[in-house]
Amino acid sequence: MKEELIDLRDRLLSAASIHEKLEILDRLPIVQKFLKNLKPLSHFLDVLAPECALAVKQLIAIGQADRLFQGWVDSGLRTQLLRDLIEKLLPIDLFYREIGGIVGYQIKILNLLEDSFKDKDPQQIGNPSGFHSPKFQDISEESEGVQKTIAWGIESLPEIAEMYPLGGAADRLHLVDEKTGIELPAAKLCFAGKTLLENLIRDLQAREYLYFKTYGRQVITPVAIMTSHEKENHFHVERICEEANWFGRPKESFRFFTQPLVPVVNKQGEWCVSGLLKPLLKPGGHGAIWKLARDAGIFDWFKAQGRKKVLIRQINNPIAGLDYGLLSFMGYGWKKEMLFGFASCPRLLKAAEGVNVVIESKREQGVGLVLTNIEYCDFTKFGIQDAPLKEGEPFSRFSSNTNILFADLKAVVQAIDFCPFPGLLINLKKTSYATESGEKKEEPVARLESTMQNLADVFVEEKPYGSPPCTERTFVTYNHRHKTISTAKKAFVSEQSIQETPENCFYDLLLAHRELLEKNCGVALPAKRTVEEYLKKGPEFLFLYHPALGPLYSSICKKIAGGKWELGSEFLLEIADFQAKNLHLEGSFSIRAERLMGAVDSKGVLQYSSLVGRCLLENVTVCNRGVDWKCSRPFWKMELQREESVEVHLKGRSLFTAKDVQFKGSHKFVVEEGRELRVSQKNGKIHIEEFSYS
Repeated sequence: MKEELIDLRDRLLSAASIHEKLEILDRLPIVQKFLKNLKPLSHFLDVLAPECALAVKQLIAIGQADRLFQGWVDSGLRTQLLRDLIEKLLPIDLFYREIGGIVGYQIKILNLLEDSFKDKDPQQIGNPSGFHSPKFQDISEESEGVQKTIAWGIESLPEIAEMYPLGGAADRLHLVDEKTGIELPAAKLCFAGKTLLENLIRDLQAREYLYFKTYGRQVITPVAIMTSHEKENHFHVERICEEANWFGRPKESFRFFTQPLVPVVNKQGEWCVSGLLKPLLKPGGHGAIWKLARDAGIFDWFKAQGRKKVLIRQINNPIAGLDYGLLSFMGYGWKKEMLFGFASCPRLLKAAEGVNVVIESKREQGVGLVLTNIEYCDFTKFGIQDAPLKEGEPFSRFSSNTNILFADLKAVVQAIDFCPFPGLLINLKKTSYATESGEKKEEPVARLESTMQNLADVFVEEKPYGSPPCTERTFVTYNHRHKTISTAKKAFVSEQSIQETPENCFYDLLLAHRELLEKNCGVALPAKRTVEEYLKKGPEFLFLYHPALGPLYSSICKKIAGGKWELGSEFLLEIADFQAKNLHLEGSFSIRAERLMGAVDSKGVLQYSSLVGRCLLENVTVCNRGVDWKCSRPFWKMELQREESVEVHLKGRSLFTAKDVQFKGSHKFVVEEGRELRVSQKNGKIHIEEFSYS
């Protein structure tokens, strides 16, 4: 069967027109027999556009129509169901046209399934003669060299675009609408009180605001977002943007493009079916982002706005924007005119993360070196052992591929011609799904997936024999793990691993903030709680801030200095222009500036400015009952129950100052536009003065 399909694929690929392809398919006995038995279908296809008939006849040719059309005779001609099926088949056939459309997809699935049951040979890909740990650009400490790359990162912003692959299924998160019970995509996950998408945009705006403060000019970065129709992902992502008024950015600074959903198959390569004309479909991996972006004109759009490089971030890693990591990563790639780059960090053993390696392969004249990624499900295939760097340590000997990528746009466009579907793989996993009748099926299933990071496979560098195993046009940075990656990929289940859950991600975020406060700001903090103590009792303290407060730790430490925070305290800062010296905190304290980075103009666009809400604190003590942690789970949602709190709300351009003051119990201060509120303490009583602020 597979050999026949290969012959069919080759003939379809060589056909000069769609009509010639249809003629090839119409001559196949399997197609003739199927349409003869279902004459209503044959008549229906005759009146459809040729690309629709092409998709359905390929489905018949690969032997999957019987499964999908089972029950057709008893049901009669289900026109709408058939139209729905064709709507799903057309994007698959179009997207995979370079490998033969639907027929090519099926062949690739069968080949990979066949390989997955064979004995593995690590010498099978490109004749590799060795796997080497890459030569890293170490950015883990803020040395003089790293400070240069940070400055380059800020300088690079007018030439950088950003891309976010948001189309994944995120099945393991089990995220549902609490009112309807309908499954939701990862973009809707509210982490630390904000959707994951909003967290990405906040990081971006913080970098733009830093550029504004450095150069006095506003830059608006174009953002391209890859969505899918899985769990109405595209609808939800657009709705998040609309409800947030496009985050104070021009609507036209966003572009959306949708990845096709692809067939899920069992271990025999048969399409999984949930009902009449209803194949089980899932997103085909984030590697679709390159070809889809090219086909949708995204790269042309970037180029028209003067963008030469692109930063790619995944939505499920909200901590990647901490401190200077992204700026240093971008800055190095931009200044050195690199073609492709990876942001890396230590990798936890057994983590579902790929690794960055340099693969060396033999050439007629010398060797070929490529800095790339190997997915965790392909370790056996490549002969890679998930062994520790040092015996007894929790980290692997290879570093983690974090799916934070840097790319040169011109190089990417050329690379797509050579490799439109990078890193094709299947990953058989036992999965349960419900049929239309309500029957629950559980079996190992897979889909053809593509990995965006393996576009790097194209950038092979030819070297003489004996050359050191390092590349010159591609690079990888190395940073602390807790400031690079912690993902929210799956729902937390008691007694199971906490890794890759929102609970663990939030814990890691608070640990990073602890390091900032203790190491950089000199704040005395309560003893650190273990992850088990955190799950049981809550965090020892909670500190969250808008990234525009920095995002650089070296900036934040100039704004927060000294003080002491007691066990169970909470401090929330939605403000950029802030100073606190010797703050003693016991309880809950929040400060929010409506005008955080500037003012929104008549078109709804945020214009960066220094005319913002400001707050100055010196020798201030806050003492209240704060958060009831027992009633505030899960903590990462930030749906906290507070018994008492102090709140400062700054409207427009305004100023709140407090010096030598002790706030006991609950207080709320609202500072109006153009006003200054000064709070002091005399004879044990709070004294408030209001002035005009200009």
